[in-house]
Amino acid sequence: MNGLRQDDIALAGEYVLGTLPGAERQAAVRRIATDPDFAREVARWESRFDPLAAEVTPVAPPARVWGAVETRVFGPPARTGFGLWRWLAGASGLSVAFLAALLTLGQPILPARGPLLVSDMVSSDGTVRLAALYDSETGEMRVSMGGNAPAPGHDFELWVIAGEATPISLGVMPRRGQAAMPIPEAIRPMLADATLAITEEPLGGSPAGIATGPLVAKAALRRI
Repeated sequence: MNGLRQDDIALAGEYVLGTLPGAERQAAVRRIATDPDFAREVARWESRFDPLAAEVTPVAPPARVWGAVETRVFGPPARTGFGLWRWLAGASGLSVAFLAALLTLGQPILPARGPLLVSDMVSSDGTVRLAALYDSETGEMRVSMGGNAPAPGHDFELWVIAGEATPISLGVMPRRGQAAMPIPEAIRPMLADATLAITEEPLGGSPAGIATGPLVAKAALRRI
């Protein structure tokens, strides 16, 4: 039994449901990384709600709904310039899971002054999924991890592969949920034509600084 108060338990539930305002959500993300009891409570809420998502059949909303959302969030069409949500829904075959990640990573994705790059990595058996969004203006990558956690004593590690170069580690991924990570300046120019890959490594990441574990999933970064 953990020592969480009822309002902490409710906070974990709100985080999983995506109802927290931006600042509170970011505070919850930081708490997940530092408070094991709270992180376990978030995982419990995720385990309750994940099966429900599998029962939902996607339904395309009428065009008037997209228009109303655009106007409410971004202002009248004259100010926004284009149908953002309609475009995102069809751009580059983005998956429903990835679009959900865009909406729940804690910050609006537009306006952006630099290119946005996305990658949706799924394991061959569909049990592990990682969505990544890279903002070239800020140099920040946001990731959303879903599906099965790595085996006990292991972590998933994210790598960037540019051409024939040796893969470079971007760090250990959260076992579940979302995280934001700054990308070192030396690596940023490589991302425009790169592939992201996930491997299963010893706890804490590969001690040798090179990928040693089995490849879990990989996918190219695409510009949107």
